[in-house]
Amino acid sequence: MKKTSLFLSACVLSACSSYQVPDSPAFSAAETWAIMPMANHSNTPLAAEKVEQLVATQLYAKGINTVRYPAIQATDLQSILDDGAKQKQAQAWLSNQRVNYVITGSVEEWHYKSGLDGEPAVGITLEVKSARSGQTYWRASGSRGGWGRESVSGTGQIVIEELLDGLTITPRESN
Repeated sequence: MKKTSLFLSACVLSACSSYQVPDSPAFSAAETWAIMPMANHSNTPLAAEKVEQLVATQLYAKGINTVRYPAIQATDLQSILDDGAKQKQAQAWLSNQRVNYVITGSVEEWHYKSGLDGEPAVGITLEVKSARSGQTYWRASGSRGGWGRESVSGTGQIVIEELLDGLTITPRESN
């Protein structure tokens, strides 16, 4: 009975998330990494910017210092919401940087479900590319539905951590 209960609990909990995280090549923490704009396919404004900040924090915890594209100097709502303008400005900035790897991706879901409990729901795709050639070295995606009292950011942090745990990072050489 105890084993059956444990098995059912594990099945219920695992049904709340889904991850596709392939093996990655080895990446050096000593290399220069840039976080580029993420595409926001969710209905939540600025969700991509929130994910970019969480990715920067998780990479820092793994020993990777990142640089981030400069914020767009927008004067109207259209330029703030125009992902194309942000992407062009970030690419122009990247062309003048000495960066080895670029991490980018998309946010598919970032909201609270409607209903009595209003559980958070998050879906994110991340990819690591060559800054020079644009070749994709690694791509992973994950989604998770949290519990009623969890925050969307907390749920997003769990998804990002799970995805980035799939990266093989070689530490910096200490002097």
